[in-house]
Amino acid sequence: MTLFRHLRYLCYLRYLRHLRGLLAVLLLAWLSLALVPARAATLLQLQDRQVTVDAWPAVQMLVDADGSLTPDAAQRRLAEFHPPDTPTANLGPRREVVWLALAVQAMDGDGRWVFSIDYPSINHADLYVLRNGRPVALHRMGNAIPYDQRPMQTRVHAVELNLPPGMPHQLLLRVATQSAMLVPISLVKPARFHATEANEQLLQGMLVGVALALLAYSLAHWATLRDPMFLEYALLLSGVTTFFVTYFGIGQQHLWNEQTGLLAKAAPLGVLVALAGGALFVARALRTQAMAPWAHRGLLVIAGTATLGFIASMAGALDYRQTQILATALGPMPLLLAIPVAFRQARQGDRVASYMLLGWLAYMGGALTIAALLRGLLPVNFWTQHGFQFASLVEMLAWMRVLSLRIEGIRRDAERGELERAALVSLAHTDPLTGLPNRRGLQQSLAQMLPLCRGESAVAVYLLDLDGFKLVNDRLGHDSGDDLLVQVGQRLKRQLRHSDVVARLGGDEFVIMTTGITGEDEALVLGRKLLAAFDQPFEVHGQHCRVGLTIGFALAPHDGREAESLLKRADAAMYAGKQSGRHTVRRGGASVSLAY
Repeated sequence: MTLFRHLRYLCYLRYLRHLRGLLAVLLLAWLSLALVPARAATLLQLQDRQVTVDAWPAVQMLVDADGSLTPDAAQRRLAEFHPPDTPTANLGPRREVVWLALAVQAMDGDGRWVFSIDYPSINHADLYVLRNGRPVALHRMGNAIPYDQRPMQTRVHAVELNLPPGMPHQLLLRVATQSAMLVPISLVKPARFHATEANEQLLQGMLVGVALALLAYSLAHWATLRDPMFLEYALLLSGVTTFFVTYFGIGQQHLWNEQTGLLAKAAPLGVLVALAGGALFVARALRTQAMAPWAHRGLLVIAGTATLGFIASMAGALDYRQTQILATALGPMPLLLAIPVAFRQARQGDRVASYMLLGWLAYMGGALTIAALLRGLLPVNFWTQHGFQFASLVEMLAWMRVLSLRIEGIRRDAERGELERAALVSLAHTDPLTGLPNRRGLQQSLAQMLPLCRGESAVAVYLLDLDGFKLVNDRLGHDSGDDLLVQVGQRLKRQLRHSDVVARLGGDEFVIMTTGITGEDEALVLGRKLLAAFDQPFEVHGQHCRVGLTIGFALAPHDGREAESLLKRADAAMYAGKQSGRHTVRRGGASVSLAY
């Protein structure tokens, strides 16, 4: 037992010796790291074959909290600069001034390189070029400088540097901005720089062109239809387009020279306009007032808050950062309120809600990307810079489909209203029993045709009264009488042309109007044809019955051009025919009356 304890004690001693050795190694390593000064700046070697060089891996930074550091002081403190511990080219939202140091050396070629910062929203970026520790150039950039005073008049902040090959240069960049501090620095050969800028100009031109086309479309339909939904879409589109025109530097390059005063706040102001128009658009598209009153009230509050914020910022009560904070805070709220409503409606088969959700799906991806980028959480590259713009375009196109559905709905409502009006007009102008025009419908037809009649192409107006109808009605009953009247109207129509009119004035009186009559003889021929048509009996409810006709007619323009006058003449002729034995056709007019 004693031997066993002795062996265990020896093992402990060996373990402690190894442990002390390991601790000694770790201590020496920690001391070496603590005592070694900050690593020297990486020399960025520029070779013409590279064409484009990302400078960020060689960048070091120093925070100037109070903004008092001079270029000489910054140069003396180069040893304190350190590599950024942030995503690539993204220092996030900062109020303090930041100095960036970059050591470069052109290795070959002509030494002409463009120093580019591909983030147009930076306010101030002063570049100090040092050679052998001495300043050789100062270039002031940033959107606070008038466009025509920039070192290079381009969309991005850029300056062409002359870096003689083989000579190292120290570049010091002093950055101060109210926006997020994105500094995607690159050194580019002039030809490639201008080619890249041309491609970006083409892309932005296409996207702005699409936005302007959609804007013109919505405004044109608003002017035509007076539907507020199209104006709200136009406000949304105007705000989004203003943001991107400012964000990508297109506005200062092509529309305004100085981005000061209100123009300095154009981007967040555009967002507030988009939020106001978008909240109202969503409320109207999803019919939230009826479908979800709580969401409707919330959307109205968002629209009102965005409008008040816009007015306050325009009046100077809010500065850039406060306006940006308000726009950022309000941004996701319409989605949070409306997505549950849209989802419920989409599940019920509402196509408008489905397209709204499609637009929001794209928008949320882009919005999260730009929000994370401006908060300093994502690296700066083409996709993080343009993702929100592409997503917004998808959203605008999806919501344009919502507007097209709105137009379809308006057209359907108009067609339905027209059909209802036509039905009401038809009811007002149609005899409900026979389906023939009534007195009002006859007056309408006469009013259309009488002004067109001429001597060689007259209009004949026949007034017909049934002979023996009362006996049939009394013997067989009113239902049979009604059926007989319907058959009479159908038989009269079969004797006439499609363009002729058969109307029922009431009771057993009918009127026929026919055009293109050459004179009295032709009118009499048609009258006799009508009389002959009633030689055949009618079958009513399984029983045969006979009725005859007595006809009076008048010709226009021979007997007059007024409808009432012609009807009175035809009525007088018909009455005379009744008195003389019925089943006759007579003309009532200035000419001699004839009977058949």
